[in-house]
Amino acid sequence: MGSDQANPLNEILTEKELLDLLGIKKDFLSRLRLERQFPFCKVSDRTRIYLAKDVVDYIKGKRMIINRHE
Repeated sequence: MGSDQANPLNEILTEKELLDLLGIKKDFLSRLRLERQFPFCKVSDRTRIYLAKDVVDYIKGKRMIINRHE
């Protein structure tokens, strides 16, 4: 099937992988989801997955620059 990078399943994160990657706790991630700010895919009542592109886009949307000198 080619390289792993071409496989779209490599762009999916489990909730545990996302928590470890971002260094956040499950209750904080739950709060983000409940406020409808953080994109996710609901696979079942207890299972959610996250698309890497959605996570990156969310983080980019929250980026701030303070004391920017031009």
